[in-house]
Amino acid sequence: MKVFIFSHESDLDGLYSAAIGLMRYPQATTVFLGYGVENMQKMGNFLYSATHYSKERGLVIVADLGLNDDTIEVCRQIFSDASRNGWNLMWVDHHPWSQTAIDAVKEYAELVHDPSGRRCAADLMYERLLPENDTAKKLASMAHTMDFFTKDQYLTPITELMRYYQNFPDFYERLSALAKKSARGILWDTHMHEDYLNYSKLRDEAKVQTLSTLQVRPVDRIKVAYVQSSPYLNNSLFSEEVFTATGADLVMFYSIKGKVSIRRRNDAISCRQVASYLPEGGGHDYAAGATFRSNPSDTSAIVGELEAAVVKAIRKKDK
Repeated sequence: MKVFIFSHESDLDGLYSAAIGLMRYPQATTVFLGYGVENMQKMGNFLYSATHYSKERGLVIVADLGLNDDTIEVCRQIFSDASRNGWNLMWVDHHPWSQTAIDAVKEYAELVHDPSGRRCAADLMYERLLPENDTAKKLASMAHTMDFFTKDQYLTPITELMRYYQNFPDFYERLSALAKKSARGILWDTHMHEDYLNYSKLRDEAKVQTLSTLQVRPVDRIKVAYVQSSPYLNNSLFSEEVFTATGADLVMFYSIKGKVSIRRRNDAISCRQVASYLPEGGGHDYAAGATFRSNPSDTSAIVGELEAAVVKAIRKKDK
């Protein structure tokens, strides 16, 4: 049976969700994606080729990728087409979805969904696919620790390595190789360590450059830090340094590619709510992502657009 696993490209939860899927289906092809309409269309193009030019049928698993309302129609087209061609579909996720999105996916797929904030996608993959497997349980536990920042166990710096690999043209091959190693219980090896040493030098240089772009502004009662992100920095990890240095409640990392990552230090504001006022916004209360419309070279316009989203989120909370 053919199996395709689509998982989130940017964090440990996505990587270990794919790894657990590979433990259950070693023959699976892994495909890593980001959020948004463009990435959903990539999934559709891949599945169209896979399901139309082969008589063999199989299973599609989507893991750790939320479904926003602006991608529902694209998703419906993809899944209905694959379903008509005899493929089974499963979507495993822990992000908040609208009821409309839930109903749309349930028409064509098994939906394993828990937006409660108590379980990550790897937890759900473990419980659904390999509930008796100790290695899968450990992978899910480590993904949980990273996703919820519980700091209750040691983790290898694999998330930073993932960030480093995003700078290579063979990023997806490297990510798939990490998933395969993880599925075999290999969490770190000498090759990964050598890559990490090379990365750490670039990371430390990037921190100096990135902090030079830092702006801190009060927005109503919220203290917000705006920082230009770097391709060599993991935003979730680096946000802790920004919070320590600034005392900010919220940090917004904006990139030259038009993307923004949002992290918070406390529950004064919801990252997901802020993201909802930006294009392609989604995520959790404690961490979210989106895009912005401003010219990526116009810092003042970017900060103004991001600040406007924060203002709207504050007003929404105060109602």
